[in-house]
Amino acid sequence: MFLFSLLMLVGCDTADDNNPSPVPDTRDKFVGTWNVTENCNKSNYVVTIDKDPSNSAQVLINNFADAKAEHPDTAIIAGSSIVLYAQVNSENWLLEGSGHYNSDETIDWAYALTIGGTQDNCSATYVKN
Repeated sequence: MFLFSLLMLVGCDTADDNNPSPVPDTRDKFVGTWNVTENCNKSNYVVTIDKDPSNSAQVLINNFADAKAEHPDTAIIAGSSIVLYAQVNSENWLLEGSGHYNSDETIDWAYALTIGGTQDNCSATYVKN
């Protein structure tokens, strides 16, 4: 039995031993507190973005569009892009849009916001705190 165990250890492949661990999470650059300037309400407000613990490609956005919604909105991260698929928040606002993370730690957003049947096409810039 000892000889068999020794043979199993010698036969292990170490080809992956040089890979970095853990694998970098593409959501990391989006996570944090952001100061927002947007054109629809011509207002400034703060948004927080957190990793979604139940989906490794998704983030949770609190206070998107200054909604002060009870629950965060969800977005998918793909490289330097963030996509907010069409969803209705707890304020009954329909939100949909996308953003791009820039090297200066900003996110430029373009999104549609529908409140009470009236749709506005908005843009916003997020600057990381």
